[in-house]
Amino acid sequence: MKRYISIIIGSILIGLSFNLFFAPYNLFPSGIIGLGAIFNSVYHINAAIFIAISNILFLLIILPIAGKKETYKYLLTSLLIPLVIYFTSGIEYYIYFDNVEKIIIAAFGAILSGYGYSLIYQVGASVGGFEIFQDIFNRRSKVLPNIVELIIIVLAFCLYNLETAIYTSIIIFIIVYMSTKAKLGISSNKTFFIVTNKEEDIKKYLINDLKYDYTEFNVRGGFTNRKSKIIMSVIDTNDYYKLKEGISIIDPDAFISIIDNYETINKNITLKAATRESLQKH
Repeated sequence: MKRYISIIIGSILIGLSFNLFFAPYNLFPSGIIGLGAIFNSVYHINAAIFIAISNILFLLIILPIAGKKETYKYLLTSLLIPLVIYFTSGIEYYIYFDNVEKIIIAAFGAILSGYGYSLIYQVGASVGGFEIFQDIFNRRSKVLPNIVELIIIVLAFCLYNLETAIYTSIIIFIIVYMSTKAKLGISSNKTFFIVTNKEEDIKKYLINDLKYDYTEFNVRGGFTNRKSKIIMSVIDTNDYYKLKEGISIIDPDAFISIIDNYETINKNITLKAATRESLQKH
């Protein structure tokens, strides 16, 4: 049930942002929705009907290849988003932003639409459109969506002006950024890789002050051929600056590499076990 609620709310946000922020001001989002906005603006083709027909054709094309089960996950949003656009058409006559800067309208519309995309992606669904082909035929490459987005930006420039193309680029960037974050998840942890001459001090700082476990790797420098150790520790993002600044104070010459960590299972399991043993002894 929660899955369908997220899909419905996400579709409503995408449809509302189209009619409130994009279509009335000749602003164009990404994908098939962006092309629908362009055809509506230039040729007065109903965007909702264009998007719905395109999505249905795409689904019919992939059905024999992907099968019913794979095709089904695109069905709801492929129909729901154009339906929301269709039934909320005209809302711009009641809610309008004549005294608001166009860049604000573009940014707010992109954020609202991007949040709608996020809600849909977070439950494993898809928004349909060209993403259907991206998922089925070319999962690892981003060539197809990049080409479509480039075409939309070029059309915005050719049919209107440079300003419209810039606003369109901003909208697409925000939507794609929020969509990517939703697919990958928000990084709740950071992984630190530390090479230092003050290993014991940093280990004590990790365990005693920050209460994090660590793992050591024996390594050899590629150029110097010198043996050394890498200290690896996974910490909460909230403690990112504490560890970073703490290392800088302990050893200003330490080498630090930090990467995002999207999921950690049984973090600090060794430290927790050691703590339990210590408590049991006392």
